[in-house]
Amino acid sequence: MISRYLREVKPGFGGFDESYEAAEVVFAGIPLDLTSSCRPGTRFAPAKIREASMNLETYVMPRLDVFEHLHVSDIGDLDLIGADMTAAGERIREVVRKLRRDGKIPALMGGEHTLTYFALRAFDDVYLLQFDAHRDLREEYRGKRVCHATVTRRVLERLPPERLIQLGTRSCSKEEEEFAREVGIRTFTAEDLLEDLRGVADKVRELVGDSPVYLTLDLDVLDPAFAPAVSTPEPGGLSTLDLLKFARGLGGMRICGFDVVELVPPYDNGITAFVAARALYEILASVAESGTD
Repeated sequence: MISRYLREVKPGFGGFDESYEAAEVVFAGIPLDLTSSCRPGTRFAPAKIREASMNLETYVMPRLDVFEHLHVSDIGDLDLIGADMTAAGERIREVVRKLRRDGKIPALMGGEHTLTYFALRAFDDVYLLQFDAHRDLREEYRGKRVCHATVTRRVLERLPPERLIQLGTRSCSKEEEEFAREVGIRTFTAEDLLEDLRGVADKVRELVGDSPVYLTLDLDVLDPAFAPAVSTPEPGGLSTLDLLKFARGLGGMRICGFDVVELVPPYDNGITAFVAARALYEILASVAESGTD
């Protein structure tokens, strides 16, 4: 049972909450907020994303009414109060593993980006599509081997580098760039996407083929003009429409799990939470178009 890991939070992404048994996609809030180095407060994000989602129409123009084609449930938030990174990581892994065993597609609302590392420990052989301004490939950061700045490096201890595709990157250390080149990580920078959005989407689809895909969306992939309330803003990113257009190109991929991370509500006037909710609707539409396993 995963109920022992959950807080008493009123669930209901989008205002819809079908039974767990009937659901194909199951949302869970992951209020992980332990290693933020610039702006803390990601623990408040799941509640704000839910709130925004209930004020958006469920008909995703120009695509489809998501909830006519997909059954969605929301189990609420994980209880991470008082948990250190080791305990928090184990709870995240166990909950995602349970969802996978039950045949559900996990949809995680973060929370700091470190949660992706723990979630992926419940998967065996997937492609990771990482939308992110940063590479997150440091060996350690400020004395920590497991944190928001090292999350992708830790993922690569289980996932071969050819299974990682980084999208929208525009900021990293010299060490990270050298490591990425050495191991051959496929990278499409923010400028690559802005110059040829459709071409990059087609290339990604070609690389992935019919393999299962886990998608992680760090909201700082967007320019701060469109998503100001993120943990580490980085100028020069995508617009909201650029991101939504790219998400529409994911239909047909075997999306087996996804997360949206790094919203920091204390710095938000509501814009970034609405962007996060809207992006989740687009991802759900892609899942609905692809069908579920």
